[in-house]
Amino acid sequence: MRKKGRGIKGKLALTAVAIAAASLVVGCMQQGATESDVSTEETQYANSYEEAEAILAQRNARQDEINKEYAPEIRTLEDGTKVQRTPTEYQCYHWNRPYEGGTSYNTYYMDADNRGCGACHEDLKDTLSNMEYQHVTVWNDALGNWLTADQCQLCHSDDDGYEFGTLMHAVHYGERNGQSFEDRGGKCISCHNMTENGEGFELWDQVKYDHLDGIVKEKNVQGEFQFDQTTKVSKDEMFTYDWIHSDYDHLISIMGKHGINEPLPQEMVDNWEITIDGLVNKPYTAKLKDLIAEAEAEGASVTKLSKIHCLDNMPGGGGISNVEITGIPLNWLIERGGGMKDGVTGVIVDRREFHTNGVQNHSTRGTGTDKFGDVYLVYKIDGRPLDISSGSPCINWIEANDAQGNVKQCVGYKITDEDKDWDAISENGFDSYDEGPYMNKPNVTALKVPEGKIIKTGEPFTFEGYADAFDEAVTKIEFSMDNGKTWTAFDLGQTDPRQWVYWHFTWTPETDGSYVLMLRGTTESGLVTDDQYIQKVMVTAKSNFEE
Repeated sequence: MRKKGRGIKGKLALTAVAIAAASLVVGCMQQGATESDVSTEETQYANSYEEAEAILAQRNARQDEINKEYAPEIRTLEDGTKVQRTPTEYQCYHWNRPYEGGTSYNTYYMDADNRGCGACHEDLKDTLSNMEYQHVTVWNDALGNWLTADQCQLCHSDDDGYEFGTLMHAVHYGERNGQSFEDRGGKCISCHNMTENGEGFELWDQVKYDHLDGIVKEKNVQGEFQFDQTTKVSKDEMFTYDWIHSDYDHLISIMGKHGINEPLPQEMVDNWEITIDGLVNKPYTAKLKDLIAEAEAEGASVTKLSKIHCLDNMPGGGGISNVEITGIPLNWLIERGGGMKDGVTGVIVDRREFHTNGVQNHSTRGTGTDKFGDVYLVYKIDGRPLDISSGSPCINWIEANDAQGNVKQCVGYKITDEDKDWDAISENGFDSYDEGPYMNKPNVTALKVPEGKIIKTGEPFTFEGYADAFDEAVTKIEFSMDNGKTWTAFDLGQTDPRQWVYWHFTWTPETDGSYVLMLRGTTESGLVTDDQYIQKVMVTAKSNFEE
């Protein structure tokens, strides 16, 4: 492999020695030598210098060829967005890269364009959604989030099964994909970074910004910040993890996979029944349509903006939505049954379910009495009846709570005095099995920015995304563009944890180069996004860029 720079410097150093030696000889000869002898030495001096210049020009020309050949790849995505995944190095003279704009470290030595998931997969959402074997729905096209290995590792872990490393090596080197992976140049370094830090094989996608050259570090990044809690998505755009609860949900997921996502048959909806039992004074069963009519006639039905956020939503993920719900308050349903008896601790939400071996399965989801005022039996989203995917004909909805409590195809509520850890049932974000930091509380996520999106130097660019912390209010959002050395904070005041925080941050790149935005948040109780879960988003600014 040709070494850039050092060989040239070596030749120049030898030439300099030769020049110095020649000068000494000339100086000595001038005391007693003839004019012709001195002229000969001067000719040798000139020839040596010209030779060095010629060698340098040759090397520079070859370096220019290398720079063009190994310039970072610019891709055009299917939607027309242009991206450059590998930074261009804009620094000036360096001992081993003495060329303005030289790119060979990132691409020639590090081979960065051919590493990481993005080298082969333009969009992991498309990869998962188009698998022959159905993958669970973890993407959200409406939000425009970009899946990364971080989201994959949440479920594919030692504790949850289907461990990530074991699975990915089998997928890429196994009989089904092994040949195509190798044909495309796939090897260990395609996915991994090999280190001397004792960490062994690291995932390249998770550490690349620590190793790539040419990333512009902007101290105390400045920009215009705005947020609201009223931005919403439609019912059709609401995320749903169809697989999360039961076999019934899995059936719904399969139907959705094949384009079947209509409301249930009207006869089934008209005859759907809701049971309120347990520790109520007058347990009852009533048809859902009758309860809706009665609640609306009394003005008890509620229409409001509310978020749904999944426990398993990593920063950068799409498992969240802000939607308009219409539902019947749980407290109204309880009062209709004569109110609660003494000693009530919580409620268990029941669902329609298959019978397995003659035994009907029931939900174990619920919440404690302190959240009864946040529970609704929702029958409309975005002003329209629910479809199959969103839980037709009705879904239990618990505000400011983990979405797994939002039980689909709800058939009733059991008021109970059971001694349960209701906080554990609600979960509301989780830490690492009661040890270590929260993974997604608070979750601050940037949306709609594919890796290396090309933007215009000197013109404002707006990042946007959401922040949420389940049952806690997010009170501060911070941004960094110097790898977390400095943070620019924006205080939100007292936000409502029943809706997400949707933010915009407008910033202007002053120079060409790649910039990496890091995001974190703080909650009302002082929780701060843990360093290991902070999302990183790279954009590439170019002064000569045309969309």
